[in-house]
Amino acid sequence: MNLYKLIGLILMIVTGTKALQAQSIGLTTENDAYLLKKEDAYYTNGLFFHYSYAKPGKLTSRRIHQFTIGQKIFTPLFRNTRTPADIDRPYAGYSFAQFSQTRFSGEKTVFQWSGTLGIIGPASGGEGLQNTYHRWLNFAEFRGWKYQINNQLVLNAAALYAYQMVNTQLFKGILISDAQLGTGFVSASMGTKWVYGLLNSAQQSQLWNAAQEIKGNNKKEFYIYWYPRFTWQGYNATISGGSKTAADSSVRLTPHRWVFQHTLGLAYSAGRWAAQLELVHQSRETLEQLKKHRYLGLQLQYRIH
Repeated sequence: MNLYKLIGLILMIVTGTKALQAQSIGLTTENDAYLLKKEDAYYTNGLFFHYSYAKPGKLTSRRIHQFTIGQKIFTPLFRNTRTPADIDRPYAGYSFAQFSQTRFSGEKTVFQWSGTLGIIGPASGGEGLQNTYHRWLNFAEFRGWKYQINNQLVLNAAALYAYQMVNTQLFKGILISDAQLGTGFVSASMGTKWVYGLLNSAQQSQLWNAAQEIKGNNKKEFYIYWYPRFTWQGYNATISGGSKTAADSSVRLTPHRWVFQHTLGLAYSAGRWAAQLELVHQSRETLEQLKKHRYLGLQLQYRIH
């Protein structure tokens, strides 16, 4: 199923669930070029469409359901790839569809699980999309896509647990742990999220994509946050996945077992609209990677009453 058919499926779900009182649709885009420093490497582009809904019920037992379709593109540091020696992070495209559910247990505890079906490799369409928008923006093309990771099916399950350690009217400190297991990714991470500003309770906050109330009940939120975390990588198919034969030219590298990432963010929501801005700094993902990485993420969400 291609990207356009998946978008159509989500639109059918939206129009077919009018009985639900709380729905939202959103778009997230992530790219290092947004930093205006002529950086275009490593995790170079991410594009995600998402649809969420929550059935009416008690806030203490509330569940948020979300469907996401998206694509990620990865490239090395150097555009003019001549030989495999020029590649410090493999070329890879990753397209996927995901369903997740977020559950709240009181004010302090959040549990989230998800399932993902995707494809890594030429079938993901990563090369074609990057070449297209580079042509539109008059950017130079990466010339080493013949070395990209080969096709690999992704079937993954993930779980996240969050506990609110500090909870005041203006400040929250949240311990977050998550793990994923499957054919595409095996990893576990631990971090803390520190949030300051105008905030609602967890079950009604944009912090968990939970601010989806009936018309007139949306309360304004405006907050900043810092989210540092460590991740252990057991397996990452965008780095070392795909089949390798003597006849192909794909380049696979060795992942760093430990990756540190910290995120600075700003979020605002009021009425039907919500927006979020994130600056992400990330340590090297492969042993061969020459530089650390940073990129900017932008999200816009519209609530359907």
